[in-house]
Amino acid sequence: MPKLPGGPSRTLWSLEPKMPNSWDNPLVTRDVITIAEDRGSFQSQPLDLTVRKEPAVNIDGSGTGTYPRKRARLCLEATGGQGVAHSSNVWERATTVSTATLSAPLGSQQGGAAAPPAATADSGQSQGKRKCSGSYAEVGYNIVQDEVLDSKSNKYKVLQFLGQGSFGQVVKCSKRGTDEIVAIKILKNHPYFKQQGLIEISILSKLSDRSVNDFNIVRAYEFFEHKAHLCLVFEMLEQSLYDFLKQNKFSPLPLKYIRPILQQVLTALLKLKQLGMIHTDLKPDNIMLVDPVRQPYRVKVIDFGSASYVSEPVCNTYLQTRYYRSPEIILGMPFSEAIDMWSLGCVGAELFLGWPLYPGSSEYDQIRYISETQGLPTEDMLNNASKTTKFFYKDMESPYSFWQLKTPAEHEAEMGIKSRETRKYIFNCLEDIGQVNVPTDLEGGQLLKTKVARRAFIDLLKRMLTMDQNLRITPEEALKHTFI
Repeated sequence: MPKLPGGPSRTLWSLEPKMPNSWDNPLVTRDVITIAEDRGSFQSQPLDLTVRKEPAVNIDGSGTGTYPRKRARLCLEATGGQGVAHSSNVWERATTVSTATLSAPLGSQQGGAAAPPAATADSGQSQGKRKCSGSYAEVGYNIVQDEVLDSKSNKYKVLQFLGQGSFGQVVKCSKRGTDEIVAIKILKNHPYFKQQGLIEISILSKLSDRSVNDFNIVRAYEFFEHKAHLCLVFEMLEQSLYDFLKQNKFSPLPLKYIRPILQQVLTALLKLKQLGMIHTDLKPDNIMLVDPVRQPYRVKVIDFGSASYVSEPVCNTYLQTRYYRSPEIILGMPFSEAIDMWSLGCVGAELFLGWPLYPGSSEYDQIRYISETQGLPTEDMLNNASKTTKFFYKDMESPYSFWQLKTPAEHEAEMGIKSRETRKYIFNCLEDIGQVNVPTDLEGGQLLKTKVARRAFIDLLKRMLTMDQNLRITPEEALKHTFI
């Protein structure tokens, strides 16, 4: 198998930002906006796409197509007063939480979502005051090192800038009196971001009881206002799973390490299901390693910024980051917490392959990759989805015709969106994943044990990535699976 090149683009807040117009900016997003259909939710400078092609690989080793070595870069600070790029998977919802009730421990409020931090300890960020330009300076807060942020009950000293995104920024702080290290997310002083923050607080308040640690979910301590900026205080976690993979040059993880990661995230999904919640943005960036040195592969789920209640789901194409977006979201169907299970299946496959399973550069390519590997969505799904005709067609005059996927050329002619091949491995079925990264240095009992584990893993992936959400494995069932 070929050596894996530089990894795909990722999170908005955990990498060091540069000034606007620096289009070699390493601050990139995994859900890269490169096409017209996805640009509508952003107000930003046009993207600069720099791509160097490498051969994609079929499991038999033959070169097929290409994938990009670099992906589009998105500067989060718009220049010249052009506005700020907004997260594509955050939506506006009314909230009844009053700003007058701020500066209270979590658990005392009820409401919903925005984008919590997953602060990396060694992000290499410059410290001290951050300079901003354009409209960000109008609503963003200029943090100064050693500044003190006051809640009604605690004082937090700013130690280090950790990163920023469209929502605001994240800083590492020490709590005065105890020297406890925490991560504080400081939202921009703008009605939209404040509203989203209040929604997020509602979700977090339901998750921040004493048992939250048992369910592998990030702990949120309190929230307050500082100089008209809403601040959310979280436990400090070490490193995102994506950054860990990047640090290890995107080497595939052995199954013995994938197993505990999946088990812990499944436990978190079980808790969310019991509370009637959907995470909606599960991906390696939002799975944090608690302490890679002292607690290897101990993880927690973070970022409930776009979380939703099952009883009031928001039908939004951009609910999930594209690589991890379920068929029902792509097709515009009613959905449930099963979308999180699809995302986790994609994460599991990525850990095993060292590369995303379905790295679509557009929604069409995303559903095309899925269909080419797993077959078309069911006729029932396609008959009832609102966006079927964007990607599929059939002879409507014939009562016996079936839906067919549009070819890349047909889709480009209709939508003006060029299809790209960004897969490293092209599979004809999910079972073929088991033929990748086969160990060659084992024999006897160890080889047999490995084969059994790989078969169990592939079986679990197939159940997680079941096309019909009603038949997809649930967290309870997955925790009882032989692989786990």
